[in-house]
Amino acid sequence: MSTPGRFTQPAYETSPASGNPRPGTFYALGALVTGMFFLIFLRLLWFQVSPEFAEWRTFARTNDREALVAERLPVPRGWILDREGRVLAGSRRAYQLDIAPDALRRPGEVVTVLAGILDLDPKTLWERLAPPEDDAVLPAAVAIAYDVTPEQREALLQWWRRWRAQGENSPIDPTRNDVFRFTPVMLRVYPESDLAPNVLGLVNLSATASETRWEGHYGVEGYYDALLQQSWVQVPFYAPYDLTPEEIALPEPVPGLVLTLDRDIQYMAERILDDARETYDARRGVILIMDPRTGALLAVAMSPRPKLDDPDSVLAFLREFQGEGWDWAIHHAYEPGSVIKPIILAIALDSGAIEPDFVYHDTGVEEPCGPQSVVYNWDYQGHGEQTLVGCLALSLNTCFANIAMQIPRGTLLRYLEAFGFGDYTGVDLDVEMRGFFSVANCVDQSRVGFGHAISVTPLQLAAAEAVLANGGYLVKPHLIQGQVLNGRYSPAPYPQVVRQVIRPEVARQVTDFLAQAMATESFENAVVEGYTLAGKTGTAYNDKIPNDLLDATMVGWGPVDDPRFLVVVWLEDPKNGQWASMTAAPTFRRVVQRLVVMMGIPPEGQADEDIAQTRP
Repeated sequence: MSTPGRFTQPAYETSPASGNPRPGTFYALGALVTGMFFLIFLRLLWFQVSPEFAEWRTFARTNDREALVAERLPVPRGWILDREGRVLAGSRRAYQLDIAPDALRRPGEVVTVLAGILDLDPKTLWERLAPPEDDAVLPAAVAIAYDVTPEQREALLQWWRRWRAQGENSPIDPTRNDVFRFTPVMLRVYPESDLAPNVLGLVNLSATASETRWEGHYGVEGYYDALLQQSWVQVPFYAPYDLTPEEIALPEPVPGLVLTLDRDIQYMAERILDDARETYDARRGVILIMDPRTGALLAVAMSPRPKLDDPDSVLAFLREFQGEGWDWAIHHAYEPGSVIKPIILAIALDSGAIEPDFVYHDTGVEEPCGPQSVVYNWDYQGHGEQTLVGCLALSLNTCFANIAMQIPRGTLLRYLEAFGFGDYTGVDLDVEMRGFFSVANCVDQSRVGFGHAISVTPLQLAAAEAVLANGGYLVKPHLIQGQVLNGRYSPAPYPQVVRQVIRPEVARQVTDFLAQAMATESFENAVVEGYTLAGKTGTAYNDKIPNDLLDATMVGWGPVDDPRFLVVVWLEDPKNGQWASMTAAPTFRRVVQRLVVMMGIPPEGQADEDIAQTRP
């Protein structure tokens, strides 16, 4: 019984069998509904602010707008910058244009407009869009252009609206909304055109059943494809035309790579190499410029080379050099000849096989393995008593075959492997060759002494010679200086020392010998006034190619007291010069003459501030 004057709430508590709800059920249901609305609100808010979703620019709607749909749109592929932050490869927004040919009533009028706006051949357009003479079924859509600019797109849309307003007199079906289809795309752009295409690499459109994306091949595009990879965003919009924007708000920031490459040094090396190839009528060539202390590559020049912004140029290059690789600095291995002699000398000194005061009596002939293996000098002459400097200056094959034979075969094998021969350098470029060498028998051991029975890529040669320049250490060559992820720059983990190969005093001794040799008449074409350099030329005939093609190489570094650069020049089959001293050496000199100014390295005895005033 209730107490008088007090309100008693009815009891909702019933037995489960009665089917009446308990009060807790209402509370739970209310909380659930409220929570669902709150989650929907948060989801809508997330759509507005999330960087994973692009926003469409607002356009005026027409009265026959189609339904809201979702479109997958590409975001830019990562940037590639040089060491100073200058763009080498980027992305640009464009559109692919597809046309429905069965929606064209008077194709000739449409072709005339398309050809004028898109700068295309009218005849080619007509062949693609004209109705067939037989009863063949027209395709649902025909791809017309893959690089339509926003301005071209807007001009075509204006024509579409004008034609649509003409009704039955229109050259297109005015009831069709799919006459033109503009699909947003991201294109790779190269502001410098033909600068360092071998380093940058290629991208091509890769399509599967589940996705379409730009895929990197060769160079840094291939090696760092996962980091640079283009992704996609889902974008809601009204189809098909007015609401397609010129600008797309995309997830930011875009990832990027900062390379060790210097745009200006790369340009200089490429132009000098182009001139050398023309002057000496060489088939092709490479110039490498590396910091021997860190392995940072400042330039990797190649000639000839394609223009990455010209697909026809790329295809022509690939056809001409089919099977010969994309970047000859890492894709071409060859017998380098006498440029290997300083390394053989370093091995002999470091292992104790010979002493620095070694003297060789040169008769012009050496028979290291008996009469069946005769070694001659390049001039087929004997030169009498020669010190190690003399053997280097005169590039005596006989002397270095003799030195190679004084090194125990197992010791020579271990040292050559320690210098990196027969192995990958580990450079961050896609698809690298590793070369080979053999000291399996007496003949091969003697031939390795003067750069035969061994093959190297230009980059492998640079890495090995850098051991002599930097005090005895094999450092990993590299192209990445840092990367940008999520808007933050992170330096790359370089330099990386692979191993110590020889003692510092041996490296310095060989460098001094080379510097003395370069001061002789034999190297007059390589000398740069005001700078003490160490270097060696090498000429080797390629017996794998008919007509006795030769490889001309020069490698050198300096200044010898504090090496800041190492340069490798390789020319294949220079017809206007029999020896590397006549072709590769003067090319080396031209590079160094420009390089010391660009790097601000003063001549000996001149202050840094003096040379700074001479920079261009």
